[in-house]
Amino acid sequence: MVEEAACALCGTARDLRRLPIYQMDVCLSCWVEAERGWPQSAEPALFKALAAQGLLIPDRNEANLLPRAYAPPADFAL
Repeated sequence: MVEEAACALCGTARDLRRLPIYQMDVCLSCWVEAERGWPQSAEPALFKALAAQGLLIPDRNEANLLPRAYAPPADFAL
C-alpha cells in the first residue's frame, strides 16, 4: 500500500512543496502562513524532521519563530 503525500503540518494533500532541509512536504497555505517563520504549532513536526536527520534546531528569528528557510552550518559534520 502506497502512502499518499500530505502536508506534515495540516494533513492536506493539495499544493504540496518539498522542504529539502526538513525532508518533509508542506502545503502552499502552511508555507505562506510561515512567511515570517514557522508557527509554534509546527515545531513538533519540525523538531522531529530535524532530529531524524541528526540536524540542530535553528536559531529563532527576530519574531521568535523558527525560520522558514534554514541551512545547517557549513562545518556541521556530526
